[in-house]
Amino acid sequence: MEEWDFVDERDLQNWKGGVVFMTCQHFTYGVDHHCHTMVGCNLRQKQLQQGEHLKKRCKLWAPTWLKEVGWAPEAG
Repeated sequence: MEEWDFVDERDLQNWKGGVVFMTCQHFTYGVDHHCHTMVGCNLRQKQLQQGEHLKKRCKLWAPTWLKEVGWAPEAG
């Protein structure tokens, strides 16, 4: 993920509510060689600036499986 470019700011929109990057099935995270957290989009294969995953969304947002299978179905 370190080699990924950043998502273009023009592809993002401000959003209030639950439909932000962090709730998208394409959202991913990792750490760099300095143990800094990186967040990004697997579909675009691009990183997000820190904090953008909490307050931005894009047109590629897709719901997670949570609504279809529930929270932690493996525990059921």
